[in-house]
Amino acid sequence: MWRRLCSLSIVIALVLIGCTGQQGSAQNLLPNIPNTTVVEGETITQFVSKLTDGAALLAASPQLIPVIQRVEASATCYQQVGAVALRTYTDMTFPLSAGVIAVVDGKAIKDPVNFANCVLGLAQAQGSESGAAVPTIQPCVKNYTLKKSDNEFYIAYIATTKEMCEAFCSTLEGCAGQ
Repeated sequence: MWRRLCSLSIVIALVLIGCTGQQGSAQNLLPNIPNTTVVEGETITQFVSKLTDGAALLAASPQLIPVIQRVEASATCYQQVGAVALRTYTDMTFPLSAGVIAVVDGKAIKDPVNFANCVLGLAQAQGSESGAAVPTIQPCVKNYTLKKSDNEFYIAYIATTKEMCEAFCSTLEGCAGQ
C-alpha cells in the first residue's frame, strides 16, 4: 500500500512539473503613484542584510537561513508566474510616508501546478512641492477583491500615512475610498 501511494505521488508530481501552470496578471494591476520612489527587486535576504542588526541576526540564528530561502524562492516563483505582485512605494519628499501594495491573481494562486512548482519546490523558480505640509505618520491598511472578467484579484495595501493610502486607492482599479 505504501509503495503504491509513493509511486502515485511521484507520478502526480512529475505530471505537474511537466504541465504549465496558470499564468497570472497580478503585475498589471500595480499602479504608478506620482511623486514616489518605487522599491522592487529586493529579496528578503538583501533586505535583512541592509538592516543595522541584520547580519548579526542571521549569524546568531543560522536556522533562519533555509526558511528565508524557501519563502524567498516561493515568492519569486509566484511573482514569475504572475500570481503575486508586490511593490513598495516611498514619498520622494517624506520617505517615512511609505507603503506596500500586494496583488494576488486568484486563478494563478489556486492553480495546483503553480502550487507544486512554487510552494513545494518541484521545479526551478524561474512628491510634493517644497514648503508643503509634511504628512503625519498615521498607519492605514485596506484589502478588497476585484472581480474582473472571470477572475478574482485579492488586493491589499498598507502604508504609514493617510496621503500614501489615498494615493494607492486613487490609482488602484476597483478601490473604493478609505
